[in-house]
Amino acid sequence: MVAFGSKILRGVFVRAFFLSFLLVLSSISFGAIQVESLELWVKQNPKASLEQFLDWITLTDPAQMEWFTLMRQSQSAQGASPHFPRAIVFGPEAKFIFTFNGHESQQGYQDIEMIFFKEKPKAQWEFRKLSFDSVSKQAQLSGPNPAACLFCHQNSPRPIWSEYDQWPGAYGQNDDAIPDFENDKYATPGFKSSSLEERKKEFYQFAEFVKTKNAHLRYAKLKFPEGSPVSPFSPTSRYFDYRFRPNLKLTMSLIELHSKIILERVKEHSEYPKEKYLLLASLLACKERVKDRGDGDGEEGKEKQLFIDLKKRFEEFAVDVPLWNRTGYVGYDSDKHHLLYLLGVEHTDFSLEKEPSRWAYFEGQLYSDETLMMALYRELKSNDSALPILEYYGAYGDRTQIPYGVPGEAKHIGEVCEFLLKQRLNLGPIVADGNAKIENPMVTCLACHSNNGRAPYIPFENRSMIKSDPKLIQKIWARVESKEADTKMPPTRSLSQKEKKAIREWLFQ
Repeated sequence: MVAFGSKILRGVFVRAFFLSFLLVLSSISFGAIQVESLELWVKQNPKASLEQFLDWITLTDPAQMEWFTLMRQSQSAQGASPHFPRAIVFGPEAKFIFTFNGHESQQGYQDIEMIFFKEKPKAQWEFRKLSFDSVSKQAQLSGPNPAACLFCHQNSPRPIWSEYDQWPGAYGQNDDAIPDFENDKYATPGFKSSSLEERKKEFYQFAEFVKTKNAHLRYAKLKFPEGSPVSPFSPTSRYFDYRFRPNLKLTMSLIELHSKIILERVKEHSEYPKEKYLLLASLLACKERVKDRGDGDGEEGKEKQLFIDLKKRFEEFAVDVPLWNRTGYVGYDSDKHHLLYLLGVEHTDFSLEKEPSRWAYFEGQLYSDETLMMALYRELKSNDSALPILEYYGAYGDRTQIPYGVPGEAKHIGEVCEFLLKQRLNLGPIVADGNAKIENPMVTCLACHSNNGRAPYIPFENRSMIKSDPKLIQKIWARVESKEADTKMPPTRSLSQKEKKAIREWLFQ
């Protein structure tokens, strides 16, 4: 991670990419492949190979193969190496993402791991695995969200990807740049000695990969854009062309899609109809932006008291709920994150980091809460014509009108805040009902403890058998509650509070 201040500086440069980004996307078709078309292809091609799958993708949606990044190290179920990287192919919008690697000795060599973004019946991520058996020559597609995926990707599922501008394990892991150390035009001095050798190593490893990629049956199907000596990456940091910023492009696409899922989860909460305006006010940081309106007994005095009461309410959030204190999110911005928490969203839902430790998730222009704010604003405006259009200035002074393209006079944020806070008068306290909507909380455990798993068999598919053994129940719960790396379950990640609540109910009720 890098410091907040340095990220602000980086973000200033990122804004300049936006115009060129729009120009590139204007010529692209957005026909992301859907689960249904994949299921039909597998049914019609039961003896297909992985390479034939890539051919099908190229013919069905050529733009898909133009947007990808390469992992030289991997923490996933698929192996990776500098000369045979794991390709993450995400297309123009990241609504369909799939991965493959390049050497038969690597784990997952005959597998395609996939993530679909589904918008109906509600916004959600869906994981699938397509396996090609080299012996039986049989292609097999998994059902949605297999336990092996949820073992790392959480229950409910989400992608795992680091925030701007460091992507450990990826080529271009430092701001998408692979400096060309053989070309003085790009190999600018200034790297610290501790990172110089690592940057050189990355360049020469990538150069070796490039020499053989066109002869490889898989990598040759990727479309490397022309215009950079280290395509699809940049020869220098702060490169102003999104075609050579794949890690950043993926980050921005994921945060935009994931904000829709977060909004869907909040809307499912029983308190959402009452608290939707307060949530938007907190995301807009209204308690800091609304001016005093006077001290009299008239309307101005009432408005001022409203803002005082609201600020007090926000400040009380951090101490009212013990569960919140244990998670440690007390301090700057804790009010909006606590309100999200009361409405059923945790930091483990909010961030896409492998092990989220905080709420912030940065994509180079916006933080996740700003993107969620914009999505919520559009949602509320579509159902309430009285909600003013907002002239919003982001963290870098960018002017944005929300909702986009709606005719009418845009109001200052203070005026919009006043409207929102008035809607929250006399509605009573927030009721946190947990909102733990997890159908099978033990599915993560089944990834390892099944008959064919890599850990001792435990009959998690049979609740009655588990509940007949009180000692086993206590052992399972002790592992779930453990914070020690060698005893906690699952070992790959920390469980969310919703998952723990659902597991506790499954075990003890």
